[in-house]
Amino acid sequence: MSLETLKQEIAVLPLEGRQQLMSYLIDLRTRETDPGWSQRTADILNDRDSSRWVSWEDAQKSLDALDANEKAA
Repeated sequence: MSLETLKQEIAVLPLEGRQQLMSYLIDLRTRETDPGWSQRTADILNDRDSSRWVSWEDAQKSLDALDANEKAA
């Protein structure tokens, strides 16, 4: 399958399908460029020390700030 054929098929995907594809491609790139990422992420998610946890509200504030910076750029 050619790259042009892939582009044409991607262009007709619904938004959710394109979002899933983007997520997959970002994950694939991350795994190729940073092989230790998966293990570090698993370690963080499995951390049972609540002193290092972040509340949902704080996480949302951080994400909102990142979105605001991205829109300003």
